[in-house]
Amino acid sequence: MAALWAMGTPPGAAKLAVRSMNMGKPPEDPSKKQQFPGVSTSFLPHEADQIYTDRLRNEAAANYKNPATKQWFKEHRRKKRDEEKMAKIYRDFREMSRSRSEALLAAGAVASTR
Repeated sequence: MAALWAMGTPPGAAKLAVRSMNMGKPPEDPSKKQQFPGVSTSFLPHEADQIYTDRLRNEAAANYKNPATKQWFKEHRRKKRDEEKMAKIYRDFREMSRSRSEALLAAGAVASTR
């Protein structure tokens, strides 16, 4: 099977749905390597840093403006609350069972000494 894939996509097989891009090999000279991805090296370092952080900030802010993202966070918070409620119920039940069994053991110990 691997031999078929080595020759390319076999007939009848699904093509990959993930789109990707080959940007080539990184430059050999480290001075030509971009310090901040996507920002031209023609900018001064402090300008490039500002541009890069602004892009990251805008990208992060765009995620929270998306209605689907808001809905996901809302559902996630609700699920976490429900899980905490169930965990509290279990903790309370175990504590109640433990205290009840300790009381029974103590009562049995007193009764056996008589």
